[in-house]
Order: sequence, then structure tokens, then C-alpha cells
Amino acid sequence: MRSGEIKKIMWANYLFYGLNDKTGPVTHLALSTDEENEERISASTSSYTTESNEDTFKPDIIFESFQYQARVTISDRALLAGFLMIWLK
Repeated sequence: MRSGEIKKIMWANYLFYGLNDKTGPVTHLALSTDEENEERISASTSSYTTESNEDTFKPDIIFESFQYQARVTISDRALLAGFLMIWLK
């Protein structure tokens, strides 16, 4: 597979939970509790510093990491938009 195809598969798996599981239905992602969200945010890396030239970014540039965890389910309209994006790509 080409790199772009892998990215599309990852995006499809994110949008449509259970897509690769042939035994169960495809569903929305389950909501996370506040405790699960806090655990994920505290476990993540808060920043990333480039060590060499990465595309147009010079060495020693610091990128801040921001995580947002949904407290509401993704809408059917957003799922349809994601499906169309993958399908038309």
C-alpha cells in the first residue's frame, strides 16, 4: 500500500468504529469519561522539538501538542462528510 492509502484507512477506522471487525456492527465512537480524558491528556507529550530540518521547519523549533477529547458524539452529518471525503479521494 502507498502511504496515502494507509492514512485513509486510519481515518476511516477512526470515523467508523468497528470497520475492520467483520463480526460486529459499525458504530459511533463511545464517549469518554472525564477521568479517561484527563488520563489521556496527562499521558501525552506536551511538546515536540525538531532535531533536524523537517520539510520547511528548521532544527530546534518547538511544536506544542494540544489534545481535545470530545464530550459529545460525532454527528451523522460529520460522518457523512468523512465518508464522502474518503470515497471521493
